[in-house]
Amino acid sequence: MQLDNTRLKHLIPIKQLQSEQRLQIAKQSQLLQLHSGDELSANEEQFWFVYLFEGKLDLLEKGCPPVLLSAEDKRALYPLFNEGEQSARVLTQTGCIIVRFEKQLFNRFIDQELLMADDGLDTVQMSEVESNLFNEIMRAYNTGKLKLPSLPDIALKVRQALASPYASAAEVARIVAVDPPMAARLISVANGPLNRAVDPIHSIQAAIVRLGVQTSKELVTSFSIKQLFVTRSKILNQRMRELYDHSIEVASISFALSKQSKKLSPDHMMLAGLLHNIGVIPILSYVEDTGLEINDVAELDRILNRLRIAVGAMVIRHWDLSDDLLEVVENYENWQRDEGDTTDTCDMVIIAQIYHRLKCHQIKDLPDINKVPAFKKLYPDNQSADFAQNVFQQAHDEIAEILQLLKM
Repeated sequence: MQLDNTRLKHLIPIKQLQSEQRLQIAKQSQLLQLHSGDELSANEEQFWFVYLFEGKLDLLEKGCPPVLLSAEDKRALYPLFNEGEQSARVLTQTGCIIVRFEKQLFNRFIDQELLMADDGLDTVQMSEVESNLFNEIMRAYNTGKLKLPSLPDIALKVRQALASPYASAAEVARIVAVDPPMAARLISVANGPLNRAVDPIHSIQAAIVRLGVQTSKELVTSFSIKQLFVTRSKILNQRMRELYDHSIEVASISFALSKQSKKLSPDHMMLAGLLHNIGVIPILSYVEDTGLEINDVAELDRILNRLRIAVGAMVIRHWDLSDDLLEVVENYENWQRDEGDTTDTCDMVIIAQIYHRLKCHQIKDLPDINKVPAFKKLYPDNQSADFAQNVFQQAHDEIAEILQLLKM
C-alpha cells in the first residue's frame, strides 16, 4: 500500500508535520493486515499512532457500548486510541489494514520545528518566570496539549461544500443563510464600491452569484475568523483586541495592494493578512486555560515571539489550508525574502506589514522600501520612496473600506 501526502495531510496529528516530514514518517511506518475477529489494545500500541486505512472494526472501551468504525468515516482520520486510554481496544469486523506511525519520530519532528522557530533567539537572556513559561508552553505544544483553534463552523461547511466539483451558489447560500450577520456582510460586499454594479441586490444567493463561489468562500473564512480572537481573561483581553486590530489592518492593506496592482486574488490576500499572526491565539488561550500568572508584559511578548511561527504553522496545517498561507505565517517579517521572480502571497503580506509599521511610526529595524525584494517584484519599474508613498496613498480609501467590513 502506497502512503503519499494526499492521504497523510488529512491524518490528525500527522497533518501538523511539514510535507517532507510526513513522507519520512510514512517510510518508517508499519502496515498490519488483520483478519475478521482480530484484536488490538491501546496498551500494546502506546508507542504508535494507529489508524484504520481499510475495513471495519468495533471501538471498545470499558463501560461504553461498541462503536462501529469504517475506514471511510471521518473518525478514521484520528488515531484509534487516544492518549491515556490504556484499557481501550478494537475488534475487527472485516479484514482490515492498519497503519502505525512512530510517536517518538513525530515528537522529534515537532521539536525540530520549535528549535527552528527559536533559532536566533537563544542568545537572549530569559528570566526564571519567562523560562518556566516558555518550557511549559513548549511541553504542551510537544505533547499535543496546546489546543489549536478549530476553523469556524460556517467556514468549514462552506469549504467542505466547495470541495465538490458540483457545488453551486445555491448550496453555499443555504449554508450562509443560517448565519444572518454573515449573509448581511456578503450582501454588503456585493453591493459595495469594491464590487460596483448597476442594480443593488438583496438576497444572499444573488450576492454569491455576483461575488463568485470561490471569492465567497474566502470572504466567509475571513469574516468568521473574528470569533477566534476572544478570551475570558481580563488581563489577556486587551492583548487579543490589539492582535485582531493589527491583523485586520494588515489584511486590509494586503487586499488593497492586490486590487490596486491587479496581482493575485484580493480576497485571498485579505485572508492571508488575517492569518499571518494566528499562532499567537493558541498561546494566549493556553495561558488563560492554565491560569499561568504573567506579571511582566515584556516576558509574554518574548514568549510569543519565540513560539508564534511554529504554532501558527501548526494551525494552518490543522485547518488544511494552502501552502502559500503557511509560507506567510513563517516569513511575514522576513524583509529580504526573495523566492522567485513573480509576486506571491507572502510578498504582498510583507509589503503590507512594512506599510502598517510606517503608518504606526514603528520604523525600528525596517529596511528602505526600495531594498525590499517583494516591493521590487510588485513594482519592477519604480521602487523610489516617493513612488511607494504614492502607492500607499492611492490605496487609502480601499484600505478604509475593508477595515470597515472587518470591524462589522
